[in-house]
Amino acid sequence: MKTVGVLGGLGPQATMDFEARFHQAAQRLIPQLGNSGFPPMVVFYLRHPAVVMGADLKPVQPVQPDPRLLRAAEQLGALADFLVITANAPHLFQDHIEQASGKPVLSMIEVTLEEVQRRTFQTVGLLGFGEPVVYQVPLDRLGIPNRRLPAELRDRLDQAIWAVWEGRETAEDRDAAAQAVDYLRNQGADILILGCTEIPLLLGEQAEAPDLINPAQLLAEAAVRAAIQPA
Repeated sequence: MKTVGVLGGLGPQATMDFEARFHQAAQRLIPQLGNSGFPPMVVFYLRHPAVVMGADLKPVQPVQPDPRLLRAAEQLGALADFLVITANAPHLFQDHIEQASGKPVLSMIEVTLEEVQRRTFQTVGLLGFGEPVVYQVPLDRLGIPNRRLPAELRDRLDQAIWAVWEGRETAEDRDAAAQAVDYLRNQGADILILGCTEIPLLLGEQAEAPDLINPAQLLAEAAVRAAIQPA
């Protein structure tokens, strides 16, 4: 089996969630024998933002990858056959990451867009940290109608996501995620992309609703399938 390189830590809770989903998917897709029924995995927990930040703690414009992200990719590339990234937004730098690592990235964005196109719907609702451009741009390119949050709800959701990163989310934070979902449903979204890997953690069991697409789950299953393909 191929070795999976996981570029994680963005944030840590979502990376642990991905690891659990990956192993659960392996149990379903691979005949099990002790601990040998799981593809090899190397995980790097990045402890810095994925983008270069200014003194005001906001991304420097134009947005650019933090060199530490690329160094982490380089280290993973020496150990893995392909990489996955356990956060959505860093896929904006997929080309940089592939160049630094020398290995292909199995894209969370691509597997999610494939799932969107597989379904029957009228409008896609987009949730994420900040503006979900990593999905908005390709959806617009495909001519797929999409809806996003107004600034007030987006800011509340961003604060809730930040709280998850720090391990201090509250009932109020979980409510912010639920309200964001309800808003987009009320705006006519048939399916919603949970475009930040902390959002399913905030929603809990609500994230299993059939109209919600969880990119982390899709990536976990795709990574197992890729790992068991012949070299």
